[in-house]
Amino acid sequence: MEKSNILNLNRLFLLTRRHLLSNLTGWMIAFGALAGVLLVISLLVAYFEPGRIAALTPAYLTIMFIGGYIFTSSIFSELNEQRKAFHYLTLPVSTTERLLSGWLLTGVLFPVFALLLIFVIIFLSNLIMNLTFDFSSINYAFSASYLKAFKTYLITQSVFLLGAAYFRKYNFLKTLLALFVVFVVFMIFTGIFSRMMFSAFMDGNMDMMESGAASFRMDSIFMNIIPQIAKILYNYLMMPFFLVVSWFSLKERQV
Repeated sequence: MEKSNILNLNRLFLLTRRHLLSNLTGWMIAFGALAGVLLVISLLVAYFEPGRIAALTPAYLTIMFIGGYIFTSSIFSELNEQRKAFHYLTLPVSTTERLLSGWLLTGVLFPVFALLLIFVIIFLSNLIMNLTFDFSSINYAFSASYLKAFKTYLITQSVFLLGAAYFRKYNFLKTLLALFVVFVVFMIFTGIFSRMMFSAFMDGNMDMMESGAASFRMDSIFMNIIPQIAKILYNYLMMPFFLVVSWFSLKERQV
């Protein structure tokens, strides 16, 4: 059977393994240093306030998010160096496989490994300082909060994956700057649109009945319709959109 030129699982596995092995030392040093800092913090909290060990989890999740975004922004760093870029681009893999490999490493394996590391650190800290088995941090791994955190990271991480594929240097900082610019432009257009749609209501040029009807429509639009649309866009369309745009960005850099 002829192998697919778009996606081949064996090529995807080999590319992902290559990426892991070539960067394993640096990643292990970074993870080890971060784990050491978190362990010290957890031990201090376990000593002074044993009951607050599990409460550290949200703070550690925040650290995981930031670290994951930085890691994602550097996943295609080989493309930013001419010598490495030539070797990377001549590998017998497709654009789809390059993107999937980067996404699996940064969007799936990283949060799973990071969350397991957090739970182990909190569990060991409680065990060392209090000589008790506290399974609350492990139970958290199977809670709705864990699944929500994983889902949120998976969706938002795709933005930084696009930044990794599109920008050539300072990917993380440029992605943050781009997000800020997009947010400012969005707020400006939202203000202009709201002014145009409800200018008569804002200027007081309506009688009481019309004003009440307009107020009801505004509440319905801003409290029901827009949040529902935003929820659908965020949950179901945001990640596919950024992955598709990332694919085209990688494809363009191969030309």
